[in-house]
Amino acid sequence: MQTTYQDAGVSIDAGNMLTEILNEEIKNDNIGNFAGLYEHPYIPDYYLVGCTDGVGTKVIPLAKRGLIETIAVDLIAMNLNDLICTGAKPLFFLDYFATNKLDVEITSKFVIALKNELAKYNCTLLGGETAELGSLIKEGHFDVGGFMVGIVKKDSVLKKENVEAGDVVIALKSSGPHSNGYSLIRKLNDSNQLSDELFETALKPTYIYANEINKIFEKNLAHACANITGGGIEENLVRSIPEGKTAIIDKSKILKQPLFEKLQELVGEKEAYRTFNMGVGFCIVAPEKNADEIFKICEKYDPTVIGYVEQGDKKISFK
Repeated sequence: MQTTYQDAGVSIDAGNMLTEILNEEIKNDNIGNFAGLYEHPYIPDYYLVGCTDGVGTKVIPLAKRGLIETIAVDLIAMNLNDLICTGAKPLFFLDYFATNKLDVEITSKFVIALKNELAKYNCTLLGGETAELGSLIKEGHFDVGGFMVGIVKKDSVLKKENVEAGDVVIALKSSGPHSNGYSLIRKLNDSNQLSDELFETALKPTYIYANEINKIFEKNLAHACANITGGGIEENLVRSIPEGKTAIIDKSKILKQPLFEKLQELVGEKEAYRTFNMGVGFCIVAPEKNADEIFKICEKYDPTVIGYVEQGDKKISFK
């Protein structure tokens, strides 16, 4: 019997159900988006953009190996890659570090790594919170969370309503699973189904696409973007496809990575595509005439056209 994400203790269906309930009860247009837009009369021409995320159980194997700097990069990536889906540029970042017992060396290394990585994207580490939670966090463990704020002009926000029939879907390769699906990956490794060698490749730092996407945004080359995280290509790209349009995705066009081929073999195609990014870390939806220029800007991420947009009722369709 194949192991599923549910078997590993994570329910995508429960997460989707929560989103539906919150949409119904809170009625906030930002729920379900990559990042929330906030308007204020003091800055009438701009939105402040906010998002929050963590690294999940990838923290466990990274901390075990002393890869604290990778945890910092992953935390920034999970937030910044969401923020740039609106076209926003980051302003500042706050972190939350919860631990069983404070280890000054580990915590200081983490915060310094955050500051240094954020500087690459002209983002300030504004502050944060460190909490010792001995009765809540297991001994020898810690968890991290992050919160980022950015800014974007109201008349130039990247959004799904911009998407048109005839647009292409350009995939940027991932470094691996990024920071999603690790409860399942760890379970497969613990049960000796996934080799230690492939498991180690899964621990690479998450790619951060901000500098390239900002160039694309400034040149007005794209209509929408999608950060491919939990829920895979379908459940993330769908956030960037409007009603009345369908994105047709050709799986055969996705660049192959040995780790994902093995994960698909172990859990099945449907579960793999629902849980992992399958080698696609980020998607850009853009007019076909802009594809060549986008390819040049994003060359380091092996950009590939994996689909196109047409009129239709089903937002995402695989072939």
